[in-house]
Amino acid sequence: MVDETHAQVHQHYTNEVLSGKKVVGLYFSADWCGPCRQFTPDLVNFYEKMNARRGKKDEFEIIWVSRCRDVDSFGQYFTHMKWLALPPQEAMGQRGQYLGEKFKVKSIPTLVLLDEIGNVITLDGRNKIPMDKAGIGFPWRSPMSVLISTLVPKSFRLLVKSQIAGVLDKAKAVLGGAAARGARAAAR
Repeated sequence: MVDETHAQVHQHYTNEVLSGKKVVGLYFSADWCGPCRQFTPDLVNFYEKMNARRGKKDEFEIIWVSRCRDVDSFGQYFTHMKWLALPPQEAMGQRGQYLGEKFKVKSIPTLVLLDEIGNVITLDGRNKIPMDKAGIGFPWRSPMSVLISTLVPKSFRLLVKSQIAGVLDKAKAVLGGAAARGARAAAR
């Protein structure tokens, strides 16, 4: 919870707070970043507008991944936001670093939009909002992904996603082993 001068930190279980959300945004920003401070109020307005839409009320959540340099800055900047945040130690630590790498964050502010099962909708939410302030095209899915999410049940999409992840992990292990053997052979 937030008021104009204080950010109150409450721990939540991820599954509970994201239950029923159709779109989850990961917002990478920091208090020291001028473009972030300029974009955050626009994002707050957009967030409130999308969550007030009839028939789609509260289907959009944002999780702030802070790039602030210290906990005090985190707390002060968070008072301007109406959404959730990773704990500052996690956001500024390995988890924040991992998320930034996973979603190819090259600069801030960055807004990544994910669907209800964690698939990327767009890595460019930050540039889409100024072009569609009314949110008419939100969440800016590709036509193919709209077709798939309409025709294929969520449970089946989750199953396919987990199977693909398993195959990719096995392929990486095999390729990594082959590369290591090749490096050892070259060293001889």
